[in-house]
Amino acid sequence: MRIVIIGPGALGSLLGAALTRSGQLVTLLGRDTAHLQVVSHEGLRLTRLDGATERVPLATTVDPAAVASADAVVVLVKTLDTWEAMRAIAPYTKPGQVVLTLQNGLGAAERVRESLGDAVQVLPGITSQAANRLAPGVVVHTGEGPTLIGYPDDADATVARSLAAAFTESGIAASAVADIDRWMWRKAGVNSAINGLTALGGFQNGVIAIVPELLDAAEIIAEEAATVARSLGCELGGMRRAVADTALATANNRSSMLQDLEARRPTEVGAIQEAIVAAGARVGVATPATQVVAALIRARERANAQENHDLG
Repeated sequence: MRIVIIGPGALGSLLGAALTRSGQLVTLLGRDTAHLQVVSHEGLRLTRLDGATERVPLATTVDPAAVASADAVVVLVKTLDTWEAMRAIAPYTKPGQVVLTLQNGLGAAERVRESLGDAVQVLPGITSQAANRLAPGVVVHTGEGPTLIGYPDDADATVARSLAAAFTESGIAASAVADIDRWMWRKAGVNSAINGLTALGGFQNGVIAIVPELLDAAEIIAEEAATVARSLGCELGGMRRAVADTALATANNRSSMLQDLEARRPTEVGAIQEAIVAAGARVGVATPATQVVAALIRARERANAQENHDLG
């Protein structure tokens, strides 16, 4: 299968390496960054969960025309970059082409569909794999969890199962599911808690699972998302266990939101915490803890932006 991964950050690089090792024809598509240049010339230096390090040759490109020959396109750009990335590839997509989004937050598939139109076959999905980029060309696999590929209707089921099989054969456990909305809300709730608290606190994910006060706070935040989801017809179950299990499975990971704040980059707060708050407002569910976290992250973003401006 020819697969183009748009968004060759830590996670995109990890998935690209896994799929390449299993025989899929993968190309990483992204901006002309130092990371992409190193991967292009030297391959990806990947440290696996077992601590072993390997160098994986990966095809890379900065040309969006690469999607024209792809059987499947996997979208892993930051939510803020979705519109720009989709505008770039739109002229090269073709009717029926499969576009799978594994982005964080809520509404990713809708953004992709709005950008590319109804001719492409957009599949919503989530992944709980975790990775950190230590330097250009250097990625560490820091946690694992299920990858779920949704099929909005039966017509999408076959291709969703085919993609899930490709991921699973590469060592990334994946399944095709009909109830993807439930799982996307569940992940959004977990991410709202873990990403928000780790970003503001400056610690790795695992700390939440071992500090009772932090796990209590995370549960409050995640349960707000679950209450909103329930009002929309998605029953998520108890969120404390979901948060604790995810924090333990990705214990060594520094969340993407924390990495963004540390690098003085915009975060995905709009697609995660603020999206939950907005959905709650629409259905009459208060989300005060999530709103506080969102406000604090936005304050950090503004402070970072001012520092960036002052530094010239």
